[in-house]
Amino acid sequence: MSGVPNSRKKKHDFLADHKLKDIRKRVTELAIYDFGYDKERLEEKIARFEESDLNLDPERKKEIARRMRAKNESFYADFAQEATVETRRLIRLASTEFELGNSIFPSGETTFMEFCERRRHFNAAIGYLNCLKQELQYIAETLPGDKNRYEHISDDIKDEISLIRGVRRAANKFLGGKKKK
Repeated sequence: MSGVPNSRKKKHDFLADHKLKDIRKRVTELAIYDFGYDKERLEEKIARFEESDLNLDPERKKEIARRMRAKNESFYADFAQEATVETRRLIRLASTEFELGNSIFPSGETTFMEFCERRRHFNAAIGYLNCLKQELQYIAETLPGDKNRYEHISDDIKDEISLIRGVRRAANKFLGGKKKK
């Protein structure tokens, strides 16, 4: 064990890689559980609508409730399936881009070109994570269910973006203070 307190230790590449794998695992778990989609919660909402004091014709109210149930049965199942494919694609791409960027170690005559390629992969990883965050936000707003389960993963994605930016910033050492144009 080192004598350096945890608060003074610098974050490093391995932490970024580890957290990225953790986010991937959590996105997969969300997908397994249909992103918190709660069929019963929506059914309760429909029942409250049916019992409400709205000035609607009873037949009209039944028709609206029937359409809401039909939407519940068909749309949300398809939506959850599409969301699963898209979120898993985004996190997979983010992981791939990070690994590609992290595997490039600029040296020799092509240092600057390799540096630019490394940075491009890190930028792509950050972009995919931002897209993932937006996709999860949309899913949370669209599906009926517990929205709180998305809060922590969103914070973790922000932290991961910061870690990747740190790795990207640390890569400036490859230039050795000589930026070429």
